[in-house]
Amino acid sequence: MFEHTEKTPQDGNGAIGGVIPRDPAFLSSLASSLLDHADLALVYLDRGGLCRHADRRFAALLDRTPQALVGMTLSTLDHPVARALAAAMESLASGVRRSAPLDCETTGCDGQRAIVSGNLLAHTDADGAVVGWLGLFIETGDPDRIADFVARRDPFVATLLNAAVDGIIVSDRTGVIRSINRACCDLFGYEEAELLGQPMTVLMPPPFARDHDKYVSNYVKTERPKIIGIGRDTLGRRKDGAVFPIHLSVGEARMGDRTTYVGIIRDISDRLAAEQRASYLARHDPLTGVLTRTAFLEECEALLANDPVGGDTGFALYSLDVDQFSDINEAFGFHVGDAALKALVSRVMEVLPPNTYMCRIAADEFAALARVNGMEHAQTLADVLHDRLTASIYADRHWVRLRLSVGAALQEAGAHSLEELNARAKLALQAVQHDGGNAVCFYTPEMAAAATRRMMLTMHLNHAIERNEMHLVYQPIVDGKTGRVVSAEALLRWTHDTLGPVSPAEFIPVAEESGLIVPLTDWILSTAIGQMMRWNAEGVLPDRVFLNISGQQFLRGNLTARLGELLSGCPELRPHLGLEITEQAAVRDLKVAIKTLGELSALGIQTAIDDFGSGYSSLSYVQQLPVAKLKIDRAFVIDVPTNPKSNALVRAAVGMAHGLGLATVAEGVETEEQRKFLVSVGCDLLQGYFFGRPMTPEALAEMIRQQRTPTAG
Repeated sequence: MFEHTEKTPQDGNGAIGGVIPRDPAFLSSLASSLLDHADLALVYLDRGGLCRHADRRFAALLDRTPQALVGMTLSTLDHPVARALAAAMESLASGVRRSAPLDCETTGCDGQRAIVSGNLLAHTDADGAVVGWLGLFIETGDPDRIADFVARRDPFVATLLNAAVDGIIVSDRTGVIRSINRACCDLFGYEEAELLGQPMTVLMPPPFARDHDKYVSNYVKTERPKIIGIGRDTLGRRKDGAVFPIHLSVGEARMGDRTTYVGIIRDISDRLAAEQRASYLARHDPLTGVLTRTAFLEECEALLANDPVGGDTGFALYSLDVDQFSDINEAFGFHVGDAALKALVSRVMEVLPPNTYMCRIAADEFAALARVNGMEHAQTLADVLHDRLTASIYADRHWVRLRLSVGAALQEAGAHSLEELNARAKLALQAVQHDGGNAVCFYTPEMAAAATRRMMLTMHLNHAIERNEMHLVYQPIVDGKTGRVVSAEALLRWTHDTLGPVSPAEFIPVAEESGLIVPLTDWILSTAIGQMMRWNAEGVLPDRVFLNISGQQFLRGNLTARLGELLSGCPELRPHLGLEITEQAAVRDLKVAIKTLGELSALGIQTAIDDFGSGYSSLSYVQQLPVAKLKIDRAFVIDVPTNPKSNALVRAAVGMAHGLGLATVAEGVETEEQRKFLVSVGCDLLQGYFFGRPMTPEALAEMIRQQRTPTAG
């Protein structure tokens, strides 16, 4: 690999000739001289990091002999020089550079520290491929040389120190100030000349100044630091005597026998003030000053743990919620609402006993833990509290009256957890709000089972769709005269992996209360339309497939647009799709209902009033709604033909519907007698267990397929 030559200019005597020989013998002698006689620490590694040559100086750096290093992979050694070599090799591995500087600090056998500096060179062949690594280093431990190196850069260091925003002080081992930057002078209010040569204690308040000399003396003797390399918050003293908080970091530099300390000082007055403010805000509501929920839990848990219930005394937790508080903000403005909340807190603390803990849980929701003497005392406090808080409040030049729901729970033996007590109070609060609010209710054990079940269903219902726990079944709707299947109603079913089948009568109200009914309804629409597409392809699509639409989805105003999206790829399904809405939903906002039903009718989607007779049943609104069918509630069908009143109601409903040009569907048909009666009074369509229970899509398709197949004669 050393076979090429390089031409150079000839000198006058031709001493060099004009061509430097690059033959192996010449290069071998040159390499031998370099390897054996250079005043450098030298090592050669192959491309894998295996040591092929190490001179005595390099071996001494690693406290080994050259013979011990040859054949060893140096990266396996736990030594600063070996680690630095490995890092340099890694930096050159990409091939972009051919050399890398190397600097590291070592400690020799004599315990003296030294600095190793040099370069690692890539050794390449004629093709430029790396075949090894050559390291050339020099070691120095001369303190004077190091000091001279630093001194020659002193102007740069001075500029750097004065550019720092923190105060920097350099002192000798006796604590005398030798250098100070501009920021430190400004921090303590001195001129530089006033501090140079002064003891560090001039910048310390008396307690720290008194102990400083003792500390320095102890450190010099024992070398056990209390602050060096650690840093801590302490106090400083300005020229005018003012004491202020600082953060002090101290570093130590040694050059030979000389020791220098460098202190970095930062004024932390603003930081401490911000921390104190943040600490207060972390535990207190900024508007009302009561505890935050987290702080409330911490304080009350500790109180309950150290003061178990016993005798006639215990604790009651009151959960307070302002009903329709947004109305106050909307009517008078947020400033009035804020003033009302402050007044509410003041009145709570006036009514409840001293040492009551109170927190703000949400915008208009609070909790209070008070010591009481039994249930009677707790109930009296709750009643007084409700009366006081619902009395008129003068808030920011406006008189307002709050509606307040109060749920309360009394601490009992074995119920020491605040979370448990709070859960019971919340259950009582929910019971109040379900009954219309603005009242007081105490927890009873009967509330727990139903509420637990409801909360569990809400939690699981939230993930039911993504876990494929939901499915649709279809109940046939038959022609009253022929008994043939003409339509079907899609019904939602939920089968949980641990709870098993959950009744729609149980989970639909939960979905409506939690707002989950909207995504559930959207899933029903897309799933049913997908099934209709498959039935259509198989030739078994019923004349109509009816879907139940929640009032929330119906009144949101985007139902028509959503159906347009779902049916955009299959417009032929529009005449086969029907929607059912309850009469309660239809009259909740009659104007929106009329508009939405009109839009659906324009799309060719038929609509029906579900459970007719169970709600308002008023001709005044039925005649305004562009619907095609009325579904008579099963509550009336179940008693026909044995109950004359039910018979009369069904006749009236059928007659009214026909008079308005609407078809009728009777739900809940279970017997032959019911079927005959309904046909006799002119009911158009029938639905119930008598004709078929809700079934899978495949079963309904088979039922339709069989009735369309002619029987053999």
